Amino acid sequence: MRTFMVLVRKELGELLTLQMLAPFIAIIFVFMALGNVISAAGDTDEPTRVVVVDNDGTAESAVIGASLEAVGLTVVPVQDEDLDAVVTREADSAGLYVVVPEGFGASLERGEPAMVQVRTVMTGFSFLGMRGGAEVQNGLAAANQSIATAIAARHAPDVPVALLQQPLTVENQVTIGERTAATSAEAVAGFVSQQTTLIPIVLFIVIVFAAQMIATTIATEKENKTLETLLSYPISRTSLVTAKMVAAGLVSLLSAGAYMIGMRQYMAGMMSGVGEQSATDAMSGVMAELGLTLTTADYAMLGLSLFAGILLALSIAIILGAFAESVKAVGALITPLMMTLMVPYLLTMFIDLNSASPLLKWAVLAIPFTHPFTAAQNLFLGNEGVVWAGIAYQLVWFAGFALIAAKVFSSDRILTMKLDLRRKR
Repeated sequence: MRTFMVLVRKELGELLTLQMLAPFIAIIFVFMALGNVISAAGDTDEPTRVVVVDNDGTAESAVIGASLEAVGLTVVPVQDEDLDAVVTREADSAGLYVVVPEGFGASLERGEPAMVQVRTVMTGFSFLGMRGGAEVQNGLAAANQSIATAIAARHAPDVPVALLQQPLTVENQVTIGERTAATSAEAVAGFVSQQTTLIPIVLFIVIVFAAQMIATTIATEKENKTLETLLSYPISRTSLVTAKMVAAGLVSLLSAGAYMIGMRQYMAGMMSGVGEQSATDAMSGVMAELGLTLTTADYAMLGLSLFAGILLALSIAIILGAFAESVKAVGALITPLMMTLMVPYLLTMFIDLNSASPLLKWAVLAIPFTHPFTAAQNLFLGNEGVVWAGIAYQLVWFAGFALIAAKVFSSDRILTMKLDLRRKR
């Protein structure tokens, strides 16, 4: 037993080094920082603004605005005006509109449910961007209860039970650009998320896999002393670096294709299993009505953005791999690359960059890996110029790191470079 415990202590001593623990410590701090950023973006001092177009002007219609204010929304009242004109006028300051049509109160007096129209102007599909829509639905639920209570007090026991249960009916509309369709913002955001979920996941997996692969290859060559032989061949060091990145890039593209096919089949099987295919087909028609579809050219741009991200990751990984003194140290060395992937992935999932503060928006966009994660959503919204700019930005970074990698390999210091975090005695 004593011998066994000695062996356990020996293995723990080899595993629990600073080089192995550094990635875990870094991840903890990164998640803490991300939580604070997302919390700060969500906890704005200004409440969500909603424009209430009251075309009825009755006591019953006034309950709608009062209920929305009660849940913390800032209500901007408008009377007797066309909704499209209001949307055009308020385009820069509001994205939520509630319309109480003429005859709202009269419908309730006749014992019939009354309709309320909710229009959402969408500029993004993030989780925090949907918060205002949820608050509007909460306000309408409160209005529904208040109106039902008032009807019961005035007309009981002759009022129909169905009217007491649901005196309000809500008609949802979504506007994106110049197009409007009858659906809810939550449904649109959910469908877009469903269609684009695979892209960041696959990109994250492939980039980490490619970086690990090329960094491990270089570390293995250094550890096995075969790098000296390779560098002695009568070929340029630039060709050597390029060959490594091309080979790793091709393997990564093949892996990306395999992941995409496999995960798409997995998602299709899940949806078919729960019987949601008909709903998906119906939502596809709504998305086409809103113009949220990707053409062949869009898919080509998306693929180019993903490939630029992979190339950039490989150029960084080949430099990090040059510092590895052993294969065991590779995990700690590629941690900075993983952080630059994780930060934009999580931030763009929760925060709508179009409505974020300028400082946060440009700080996130300055991370080159942000652009592959946002490419699909920008293509859905018709922002092709933003996608092209992101591709160019990534290629500039790739060119810079590729030049650095060529410089590193052109020097014989590549044979002795290492990043040893252990304290010298």
